[in-house]
Amino acid sequence: MKAPIPHKRSAGWFFSSNHQYLALSQFPQALSMAASDITDAVRRGGLEIVRISGCKAVALTELYRFIDERGEQK
Repeated sequence: MKAPIPHKRSAGWFFSSNHQYLALSQFPQALSMAASDITDAVRRGGLEIVRISGCKAVALTELYRFIDERGEQK
């Protein structure tokens, strides 16, 4: 599964300290997953959430790690 490559100033994408983040609300759409699966992963501690300007976001490296772990489980 590949994550979409963001364009500059795309909705849901953040940059902070030279790191790229995706808004948590955009995860289901970006990964073609159910929102409940994302919620479960957050609850279990499988995703590290960061707040940027009041928005919950996940680092792009964390997104790739999550995709790899889901691929290994299937």
